[in-house]
Amino acid sequence: MRNKGFFWFLTILLTAVCLYQLSFTWVSNSEESKAEKEAKTMVAELMASIKANGDTVVYLPNSTSLSVNRLGTDEIEELAQAAYVNDILRAKAEKPVYPIFGSTFKEVKKRSLAFGLDLVGGMSVTMEISVPDLVKSYVRNERDPNFKQIFDPAKAKYDNDGGDFIRLFMEEAAKRPNIKLARVFILAEIEELGSNSSNDEVEAFLREREKSSMDGVEKIMERRINQFGVAQPNIQKDPGNNRLYIELPGVQDEASVAEKLIATANLEFFELEDFNRIAPNWQEAVALSKGEMQEEEEIEEADTTIAAVDSNLVDSNASESLLSGMDEVSGKVGGAEGLDVLVNPIGDTRIGWVESKNRAKVDKLLQREDIKRAFSDLSIRFMWSSNAEPYGENKETGFVLYACRIPEDGKARVGGTDISKARRDYDQQAGEVIVSLEMTQEGADKWAQMTEENQGRQVAITMDGIVFSAPRVNEPIRGGTTQISGGFSVEEADDLAGLLNGGALPAPCIIKEQTRVGPTIGAENSKSGLMSFGIALLIVFAYMIFYYGKAGIVADIALMANILFIFGSLASFGAVLTLAGLAGIVLTIGMAVDANVLIFERIREEQAAGKDQKSAIDTGFQKALSSIIDANVTTLLTAVVLKMFGSGPIESFATTLIIGIFTSVFAALVITRLSINWWLNKGKSITFETKTTKNALKNTSFDFVGKRKMYYAFSGILIVGGIAAIVFRGLNPSVEFSGGRTFGVKFEKSAQAHTEKVISELKKVFVEDGKIASVEAKTKSSSYLLEITTNYMRSNETSEAGELVREKLNEGLANCEAELGSATILETRSVSPTVSRELLKSSSIAILLSLIIIFAYILLRFGKWQYSTGAILAMMHDVVIVLSVFALLHGILPFNMDIDQAFIAAILTVIGYSINDTVIVFDRIRENLGLMKGTDETANINSSLNSTLSRTVNTSMTTFVVLLVIFLFGGTAIKGFVFALMIGVLVGTYSSLCIATPILIDLSKKLKRAK
Repeated sequence: MRNKGFFWFLTILLTAVCLYQLSFTWVSNSEESKAEKEAKTMVAELMASIKANGDTVVYLPNSTSLSVNRLGTDEIEELAQAAYVNDILRAKAEKPVYPIFGSTFKEVKKRSLAFGLDLVGGMSVTMEISVPDLVKSYVRNERDPNFKQIFDPAKAKYDNDGGDFIRLFMEEAAKRPNIKLARVFILAEIEELGSNSSNDEVEAFLREREKSSMDGVEKIMERRINQFGVAQPNIQKDPGNNRLYIELPGVQDEASVAEKLIATANLEFFELEDFNRIAPNWQEAVALSKGEMQEEEEIEEADTTIAAVDSNLVDSNASESLLSGMDEVSGKVGGAEGLDVLVNPIGDTRIGWVESKNRAKVDKLLQREDIKRAFSDLSIRFMWSSNAEPYGENKETGFVLYACRIPEDGKARVGGTDISKARRDYDQQAGEVIVSLEMTQEGADKWAQMTEENQGRQVAITMDGIVFSAPRVNEPIRGGTTQISGGFSVEEADDLAGLLNGGALPAPCIIKEQTRVGPTIGAENSKSGLMSFGIALLIVFAYMIFYYGKAGIVADIALMANILFIFGSLASFGAVLTLAGLAGIVLTIGMAVDANVLIFERIREEQAAGKDQKSAIDTGFQKALSSIIDANVTTLLTAVVLKMFGSGPIESFATTLIIGIFTSVFAALVITRLSINWWLNKGKSITFETKTTKNALKNTSFDFVGKRKMYYAFSGILIVGGIAAIVFRGLNPSVEFSGGRTFGVKFEKSAQAHTEKVISELKKVFVEDGKIASVEAKTKSSSYLLEITTNYMRSNETSEAGELVREKLNEGLANCEAELGSATILETRSVSPTVSRELLKSSSIAILLSLIIIFAYILLRFGKWQYSTGAILAMMHDVVIVLSVFALLHGILPFNMDIDQAFIAAILTVIGYSINDTVIVFDRIRENLGLMKGTDETANINSSLNSTLSRTVNTSMTTFVVLLVIFLFGGTAIKGFVFALMIGVLVGTYSSLCIATPILIDLSKKLKRAK
């Protein structure tokens, strides 16, 4: 092996980097474990308080309230645990937790391996900007007939087929050349357009506003999410579809969070109230805060889970759960701490400064009804500063509390709609970065009047109820331009400009898809996933040693390095590890041994031919290289397609598979070779077999070619029967491909014999426009869990519709209490029809594209269309059989066999695995035909198939056993996915030997070595 020093250096470097990256995960996991233990103690105290005091409302961090009367004990404990854990972790955000590097928890968590919702629980949301409303917002008159002639048909096409609304809008405009498109817009407020602007200029303007609005909304979402107390949120932007994909691990207050996310971004300018003016009211509030609430208020809830406490006095959007140590006693103040203890007075327009750990306590006090009444004669709203800052002798971090004066109509005098543009700028005189604002004409007039009336005073620029800046007005600002200064860095100024531009967005955001996974489900998935990972690893380790002896130990060393590289790479790239991703890693373990098996089998062949050990090893690595490259490239191609068209868990699966392909090849070709050379240099011999496996699968002489007609007949029967099953029984599309809502519901009693009762009761309440909606219910993982799917109100994408569906669901489930007891909703998912159509389309494209790419690659590598055709027909054979099994057995087997994204991922993986097997067989056929020209080709092909049989059986068996372990221990969420892979491995192994090669023979009268 050449350049051994370089490869040793590279291996050591990669190992060190991966260990370094993973060390942050180990530290963050340790801190999270401590937080979970602390939270359990707090939850126990909370539940004891509820029981002892008979509380009806429970307050949690982040201004969240729970109704004891309407929620079960289990759900309250689950939600409280998640809230307290997030609260404790956010309190640690700026504290050093990594002694070696001095990193804070926030820094450690940012660099650690992120886990998906299905492993930790939480909620995910797919949000989309309504481009039609964005276009409409710039129009002079929505009822203008010229505008409606263009807009209405474009909107109808968009609602029906989706796609690019601006393109549809411009196509409709092109059909009506007599209409001057620029003249329907508000030209006075749009600098880029004039009355003579062309349609191309109009389109360019709309495109630019669409893009800038997307950037602004992303910034706003990041800021809002920071208020939910999420330790490691994940936001991905899809500009092509104007969508944001948001994952919030640990968040369970689904209704409240969804409502806050889709609320229109709100930029507002307020006058600040002097403390001296509200001092009497404040003193009254201080006195009240030292005692119990005068009368307990039960808070109305919009759904059965959670409702945020709304207040005209305290903006609930401004509440961040950055704190720990709250006393959660319903209706009472913790200890003797009143506002005089918690709030350090500053004076002027700043009411006071509050330590970070006390902020939630102050929020809770200011939300009390008796304290709100103390300020009833004032029209003010308390808001917090946007960033924590040090204060006092101990330099503790905390937030400034402001009192904003609210006009009589409740609206800010100047708001987001008054800002036309914001940008980062530089003040040459002051020598600092600033943000420049340009206002509309109306906004400029209002701002001039507001600043004239507030000379010498401060005004607050707020975003989503948080004071972002509080500049002092020195003189009236006229002309519609103003500046915001505050010691900004370039990045901070860009962020603020993005927020201000986004805040002016008039188009609402709508939720296209929403999912919630309870923390209990997440913990179960995590436990089962890790269990399957450990068991599969031990089985592979043991088998490699059993079959290959000392060489098996070398393969296990390479496999351990491979696993380290995979997890280290995931942490380095900031990838999110989901349950499907963990399955991808376990599958990679099964497939990673394939490269080692290929190498070891080649070495054994060379030794059997009489070569000495060193020569056999050199030749074995050399001859195995082509097969390893071809097999992994074809699998990589399908994984890349999956990455391009998949989303969420499927994208995670593809990511781990792609990383696993590169690391497994490196481990097999480099680490295995280095380990073998090291062993030999020590003067020790190495064996590539054991006494038990010495002649296993050697000298076999199966007549694969001669019996091909029998294989054709057998496969023909399977395919005809499968197509019949698909036609007459059909496949069962999931909510992803049909649209609708799915709920995971846990009952007190077994639901096995009562699914029809549940369906019947839900059909009574799920009635829309006189039509009964479809309802399906099936057991999931146990007889106590039901997965309920309905298309009730699936076309209505508003949050109100989601709440109504949930209310109707609870109403129907309440009628089943006699048979099933109380019900708890553990998981929810909603998918709009638009998204379902897009997923179906992208999935079909992904499968078709995979087949085309693989056909092209094999044609390129082997130079014969017969090779490509044989491989493609064999893959189609495998896909049809897998589909047939699902059509035949869905609803019969006790796990989910719906056609969803996970199933599409399984199909693409089956394609990759099948072609992997087939390419290795083809490689050997090509090699033998080139070496033994003039001999009987049928005999050569049979010899090639038999010579690769040991590799085929070892790899297939190892992969199948690994999948079987995942199937048995890996959790119910991926059973259908893994079952499809198991069928695919069996069928793929069979087709590579008995279908692909016979087709190759029948398509070629005489095979020649491909150039």
